[in-house]
Amino acid sequence: MIKLFRNIRRKLLTEGNSLRYLKYAIGEIILVVIGILIALQINTWNENRTNKIKETAILRDLHQEFQKNKVKLDSTINYHRSILRATKKVMDLIGEPEATVLKHNPDSLIYLTLDYRDYSPSESVISDLISSGKLNLISSDSLRMLIFEWGSAMEEEEEGYATMDEMSQTMTLPYIAKNGSMKNTDHYGILKENSLSKFGPRNHLLFQEVEFENHMDNQAWGVANYLLKLDKLEIIINDIIKHTNRKTMIQE
Repeated sequence: MIKLFRNIRRKLLTEGNSLRYLKYAIGEIILVVIGILIALQINTWNENRTNKIKETAILRDLHQEFQKNKVKLDSTINYHRSILRATKKVMDLIGEPEATVLKHNPDSLIYLTLDYRDYSPSESVISDLISSGKLNLISSDSLRMLIFEWGSAMEEEEEGYATMDEMSQTMTLPYIAKNGSMKNTDHYGILKENSLSKFGPRNHLLFQEVEFENHMDNQAWGVANYLLKLDKLEIIINDIIKHTNRKTMIQE
């Protein structure tokens, strides 16, 4: 093809027809430009196709990761709701006669108010997206916004857990250790193989103290506050799962 164009130019120059040569030269330039534009269009199409394949893989990985995170989060929420119920039950028993308190196993109830746990989801896919700069491969503005909201919500969750843990470690546990029996309490946890305290039952006596009621109220507040953070995460997780669902992707 190049040889053909060269021969045509040589023939026109030999004939000395400048006007025809100029028209031909302009036409040749136009053909070259068109060829370049077509090549660029093909490259753009290939790049978009490659990016779409990468995006599909990212959405699939996000969907799988957050489905697992949802299972773990639902378990964590239900667990802490049970802690909150136990704490409220303790508060309802405070001030009741000793015989009434003993019917409800106060050692076990107190243990339940203290046995909270942190939520630690998998974030490997999101971390890779942010660190590698692949976040811009996600075409959905809503999904990108949800990913940023997830990061902020996780920071709030960590603050909520830290607040709950600090209140328990610096206030409630020291109070029980001084005025009750930690051994009897821990008997209903991972130290259940240990025998009860030889000093006899003591924790039921705490139910007659207003200071114990204040500590339990703090525990209830800390757990309730933490649950609010977990509920916010649940909303974001459900939205991320919805946006990365294969059927939703096809509809969009």
